Amino acid sequence: MRFHAFYEYCFQKYIIGGCFVFFAFGCVTEVSITQQEKAVGHYEVGKAYLPTDLQKAIVAFETAIDTDPNHQDAHLELGIVYGQRGRLDVAKKHYEHAIRIDADYSEAHNNLGTVYAREAQWNQAIKHYQRALENPMYRWPDSAYYNLARALSEMGEYDEALIALRNAMLIEPLAVPVVLIHRQFGRIYEKVGNVELAQTSYQDALDADEKGSYRVQIEEDLRNLEALDDTSY
Repeated sequence: MRFHAFYEYCFQKYIIGGCFVFFAFGCVTEVSITQQEKAVGHYEVGKAYLPTDLQKAIVAFETAIDTDPNHQDAHLELGIVYGQRGRLDVAKKHYEHAIRIDADYSEAHNNLGTVYAREAQWNQAIKHYQRALENPMYRWPDSAYYNLARALSEMGEYDEALIALRNAMLIEPLAVPVVLIHRQFGRIYEKVGNVELAQTSYQDALDADEKGSYRVQIEEDLRNLEALDDTSY
């Protein structure tokens, strides 16, 4: 799932040797307004290429960063593209760079957490999901709550995972398909041995899956749950 947004933040700036330092998060290169405008143009070109030509999109985003190293959204997009290609090391570097530019960049924190989750580094993943949620301006906190719930569940923190999922359900509108949230409820209830609530959650997921995109997987979840219930007697 892709998450995109533009945020405006005000930072106190200190000029040191031709660079801006934003608090304690590193040196950010000073660029002219003209460079910034050119970088925005390259970034928009990259976004236009995303659906049809990822290589051209990468080139455009890289050009945006070469023009304005402070273009956090270009770093975010490169992180997403490289993550999709399995280049987690490169994706991680771009997300980390975006966070050095803006420590409150929730999308970068959320996506970086997902990279750590793919590496089964659950503590790091949880840290970045929680950091994403600290920003009240984050447009899609349900995605971070959902990801947090999955990571907490992997750590065996089931009560906290359920709380995160309930918080996700409170967000309007949802960025995460509600079918996935119900299915995750089912998985957690199944792990703690509450077959009745797991079955209800999987059925809620089926009911919410209007296009049938996840029907096969959820029906398999229900069959596995029935088999588990049979062996409990």
